[in-house]
Amino acid sequence: MQLDLLTPRVERLSHDGAIDVVHPGGVLGRALRRPVLLLARDLCTFAFFQTAALPRSRRRQAALLHARVAAPYVRSGSALSKAGDDFGVWWWDADRVEALLAAHAIAARPLISPETLAQPRSEGWRIVRLKLGYEAQLWRGKALIASAWRRERYDPAAWSAFVRLQRAAEPAPESPSAPADLPIAFDNRDAFALASVELTREQFALLGGGGVAFASLGLGAFLVGQGYQLSKDTAQVEAKTAEIRAATPRAAAVRNLDASQKKLIAYRQIEEQTNPLSAAGAAIGILAFHDLTPTSVNAETETLSFTLPYAAIEQVAVLVEELENSGYFHDVQPRTDGTAQTLTLEMKVREAAPPLTPEP
Repeated sequence: MQLDLLTPRVERLSHDGAIDVVHPGGVLGRALRRPVLLLARDLCTFAFFQTAALPRSRRRQAALLHARVAAPYVRSGSALSKAGDDFGVWWWDADRVEALLAAHAIAARPLISPETLAQPRSEGWRIVRLKLGYEAQLWRGKALIASAWRRERYDPAAWSAFVRLQRAAEPAPESPSAPADLPIAFDNRDAFALASVELTREQFALLGGGGVAFASLGLGAFLVGQGYQLSKDTAQVEAKTAEIRAATPRAAAVRNLDASQKKLIAYRQIEEQTNPLSAAGAAIGILAFHDLTPTSVNAETETLSFTLPYAAIEQVAVLVEELENSGYFHDVQPRTDGTAQTLTLEMKVREAAPPLTPEP
């Protein structure tokens, strides 16, 4: 269900540079999410890329590579839409789009997406009436297989030419259907999925609160790693305390630091860095955005791992990228177990940046 308060600001860019407001955005959507810029269909090019013959772990990588090397423009922007085991690839002329946007004062860099990806999904053949022109489409399994745009309404000859280009397609109507005027589908994940890279750490902490309940299930495992880290940090604090005693004229006062004070110092040091317990909520939030629920969690001193169903391998490239871009993790490594039919994501927890020292 689409929550309107989380909807980002949505605008549409036309070929003449005009920008129309499609949705002003919800209260939280405007504050937490990047705006979405829908490109008019005549500014975009579509192609269907088949990857079903490739291993599942390589399909998205192959589609991304195809989007780079087969781009029809000198500088291209691109986007992927999932189509079963295959992908729809969208391109647009980045130089032209940037030139059209240059005349507008845009506060935040928007997420760019073709306007077709914001339409309701369908099945079979249809013709869509756009603000400018008409788009002929073929859908299979609620995924877009073919798309073509023309300025004039589709006549029988133009419709027949579009149908002939589609191989192994179901029978099409002999004459073009009446064009449909479609609303914006804000539940379409291809255009409006909430990406983790849109959020700062503070925002992620607010929105990822729902993952705390799940994180508590692994609390016992986390405490083992935290206990080890605390002992290690306490030893370091004791060594540093000895150095301070030797270097300060107030040696007598420093000598009176008891064990409980040292423990408090160690706890504070741990709180100032990212650890598996504090980072777990962020990782769970990223997985939740992709409708994934871990079957098990393992936390050690500096690492965190999640076990996922094997089907999640289709999204592994995106998961790795978003986990590393979140700022919490680095060296994210996916590992598969064909016998157990599981996918394990192992990652190292990145230490938080040291706090800024206030100027005197």
